[in-house]
Amino acid sequence: MTDLSQRDSRGPSERANHRLLALSGGIGGLAGLALATVSFVSTPQGRHLDHDAVWTSPLPLWFAILMALVWGVVIPVISWRWHRVVDEHERQAYRDGAVASFYTVALSVPVWWFLWRGGALPPVQFEWVYGAMLIVGSVVWLWRKYA
Repeated sequence: MTDLSQRDSRGPSERANHRLLALSGGIGGLAGLALATVSFVSTPQGRHLDHDAVWTSPLPLWFAILMALVWGVVIPVISWRWHRVVDEHERQAYRDGAVASFYTVALSVPVWWFLWRGGALPPVQFEWVYGAMLIVGSVVWLWRKYA
C-alpha cells in the first residue's frame, strides 16, 4: 500500500504554489461574495440592486477596513510567499503577464480618457480597466506557462 506522499509526484514547492494560488483565488471569491452580500444588505429598501449599486454604494466602515486589510496586507503576503516558491519558468511567465497588464493600463487609459474628453466615450471606469488588466495578465501568464 502506498502512502499519499508516494502517489503525489509534485515537489513541495509545486504543491505550495498550487496551495497559494488556491488560497488567493478563494480569498478573491469570498471577497466578491462578501461585497455583493454587503451591497445587497446596504441597499435602501425599494432600490434595485444593480451594477452601480455594487460598485458605488457606500459600504459600512468596518467592511471597507476589512477589505482594505485583506487587499493591502493579506494578498501581498500570499503573493510574496508565492514568488518564493515558484520556479524560474513560472516566474518569467508571471513577469510577461505583468508587463502585458502594465501596457494594457498604460495605453488604454489615456486612449479612453482622450475619447471621453472628445465626447466619444463615457468617463473611464476603473472596473473595466482593472478587469482588462487582470484578464490580459492571466491570459499571457497561462499562455507563457503552458504553451
